[in-house]
Amino acid sequence: MRTLRPQRRQPFASIAPGETITLATASGRALTVEARHPTGRIAAGTAILLHSSMASRRIWNSPREQGVVSMLTDCGIRTLALDFRGHGESGPAASKTSVWTFDDLVKEDLPALLGAARDRYPNDRITIVGHSLGAQVAIASTTTAQVEPDAIVALATNVWLPTQEENPLLRAKKGGFTRFCQLATRARGFFPARALGFGSDDEAAPFVANWTGWWQRDHWTNEDLSIDYMRAMSRLKVPVLSIASVGDSYRCTPSGAARFIQNAPAERVTFELVRRADDGGAAPDHMQLVTTRSAASVWQRVAAFCKS
Repeated sequence: MRTLRPQRRQPFASIAPGETITLATASGRALTVEARHPTGRIAAGTAILLHSSMASRRIWNSPREQGVVSMLTDCGIRTLALDFRGHGESGPAASKTSVWTFDDLVKEDLPALLGAARDRYPNDRITIVGHSLGAQVAIASTTTAQVEPDAIVALATNVWLPTQEENPLLRAKKGGFTRFCQLATRARGFFPARALGFGSDDEAAPFVANWTGWWQRDHWTNEDLSIDYMRAMSRLKVPVLSIASVGDSYRCTPSGAARFIQNAPAERVTFELVRRADDGGAAPDHMQLVTTRSAASVWQRVAAFCKS
């Protein structure tokens, strides 16, 4: 594995079509990044791919070798798919007593990768493509000047807050789920997403405390409560493409995604809705938006946005 340190300023030597890279954060935490480069052409831009909670970078390669990464590289976009700390190959995992917070991802993980990408591809347009948690991190990090991307894509992204959920049944369901997550985390010392069938990767107790705390306080804030990330969204100065699906009936409904992204300046935002699968079937749900070929046209739209 090659180690990239953000403070070093030198381009890659010859690069393979695909490689796994070890990235060092400012505090020395090791993160894994999967880099894929378009073959036979100069890249038309770089996309940093940030996965959702309880998941890893593997979502971008599902279905195997025919997923988002393949689509983007076929369209000439270089991809850098990050495993957030504690996820995928950026161990140790939460079950191994590893701990992290949402702000660790905002202040360290994403800045380390974007800084290294800027150093090595200084002429590239760099777009952060985040799914759910990934876009939350991208927006929070950008609005607080931790990173300066050229654009952001927010796929199925909102933040669970009582006042952001207009449907009383969904509000009650989300409130119940946050309480369940608190209890399960207290019992195990981390949130056992794998054992409970909620995802492939467990979450650390401090991270769970962050997002359940947002629900309880009805504010999306940093850990010491000094920054309201929702209010900070008004300072976004980069183009944002927000995409939601009518098939996402719980985690990020279309109305929830629209209400969330309305906190950003309207002139910066393009909001698009997926109404059906590419084969004419039911619209993809929260995870299917990035893990099945039913939403391949969405990925083509993302590729066009990355190059625009």
